[in-house]
Amino acid sequence: MSVSADRIRDWLVDQALPLWSGAGRDSEGGGFLESLGLDGQPLPDGFKRMRVQARQIYVYSHAHLLGWSPAGDQGAALAAARDGFEFLTRCYWRDPGDGFIFSTERDGTPADTRIETYEQAFALFAFAWYHRASGDTEALCWARRTLDFLDAAVADTEQGGYFENPTHDLPRRQNPHMHLLEALLAVHTATRDEAYLDRSRAIVELFRRRFFDADTGTLGEFFGPDWSTAPGTPGQTVEPGHHFEWVWLLRRYAGATGEDTSAEADALYRFAEEHGTDHNPGPAHGLAFDSVLRRGSDPRLGHGTSLDENKRLWVQTEAIKAQVARLEAGPDDHAAARLETLLDRLFTLYLGIGGGNWQDHLDVDGRGLSNKAPASSFYHLFLCLTEVLRVRDGIDHL
Repeated sequence: MSVSADRIRDWLVDQALPLWSGAGRDSEGGGFLESLGLDGQPLPDGFKRMRVQARQIYVYSHAHLLGWSPAGDQGAALAAARDGFEFLTRCYWRDPGDGFIFSTERDGTPADTRIETYEQAFALFAFAWYHRASGDTEALCWARRTLDFLDAAVADTEQGGYFENPTHDLPRRQNPHMHLLEALLAVHTATRDEAYLDRSRAIVELFRRRFFDADTGTLGEFFGPDWSTAPGTPGQTVEPGHHFEWVWLLRRYAGATGEDTSAEADALYRFAEEHGTDHNPGPAHGLAFDSVLRRGSDPRLGHGTSLDENKRLWVQTEAIKAQVARLEAGPDDHAAARLETLLDRLFTLYLGIGGGNWQDHLDVDGRGLSNKAPASSFYHLFLCLTEVLRVRDGIDHL
C-alpha cells in the first residue's frame, strides 16, 4: 500500500515537529534533549551529544525554510534552531580554536571532551542550514572556523582526507568524510562559494581512490593509516546504509558539479539492493541490514552474509533516499516499487507507535528492540521524508 503525501505531512507537521520542538527541547539546560521515551516523555539523560544539537538545528532550519509553523507561531521552527545554535556554539567549542567536543552535561558543562572529525562535520552541516534559514552571518563565521580547525588539526596532507581526531586514532573511517561531503555541499548551496565545491571534489576523489572497491561495488568502512583496507573482519565489513547514503550524495554532488557519478552510484546501489537487503519472507522483508560482509558480492560465496540481522531505523531512511535519487534521475520501476515497500515498512514498523515518535531498532522478526527514541534519528527521518515529498509528490513545503 502506498504511503500518501498527506500521511507523510501529517506525521511531520502535526506530530513529529511539534513533539521534538516541545518535549524534545531542554527547558532547563538549553538546546535539545538526547532522547524521549516511547511514550513521548522526556528522559533524564545525563549528557547531550554535540551531534544531536547539530542535527536538530538542521531539522528545524529546514522546517522553517519549508514553511512549518505550529498553531500560527511563524517563528517557532527558527526559534528552536536558534536555541540549538546558541547552545552548541556556547557550550561545545573548546577555546582557543580546538574544535567541538563530543558531549556536555545537561547544563552545558563539558562531559566527554574528545574531539572527533565526525562531530566537526555535523557542526558544519548545521551552520550551513541555519544560515540559509536565518540569514545569520555568524553561522558562516562558525563554518569557516570549523574548517580552519579541520585543516590545522586533522588534515592528512600526505594520504588525503582527515584523521579521526588530533591523536590520529585507528582505524580510519570513510563515515566522517561522507558527512563532511554532505556538509560541504550544504555550505555551497548556502553561499554559492566554489571553494566548498573544490573541497567536495577532494573528498569524492578520495572516495574513488580509496573507499570504493570497483571490483565488488562496495564501500569500505575501516582503513589503516595509509588508507589501505583494514585487516580481518573490519576490512570486509560493509554497511548497506552507507552504500545507500552515498548513492544519494553522489547525485547531489553530480548536480552541483556536472560530473558523472553514475557508475559508482549504480554499483553501490546494486550491491546494497542485492546483498544488503533482507530477501527472506517475514515482517522485515525488504528492509536493509545493518552490516554485511563484502564477499556477498561474489556469487561463488552465496547470496550474502549478514553480520547483524537486526535493522536500524536510519539504514531504512537512507535506502529510501537512494530510491528517491534513482527516481529523480529518470523512470525506474524497481526503485519506484522499492520506495513504496520501504515507506510502508517505515510507517508500519518504525513509526507505528504514533505521536511523532519512533522505534529505532528492530530484530529479525520486526519487533522493537529500543526502549527510547534517540533524537539523532530525526535528521534521517526528516531528510528522507522531505525528499520523498519533493521528488515523488512535487511538494516543496510543509
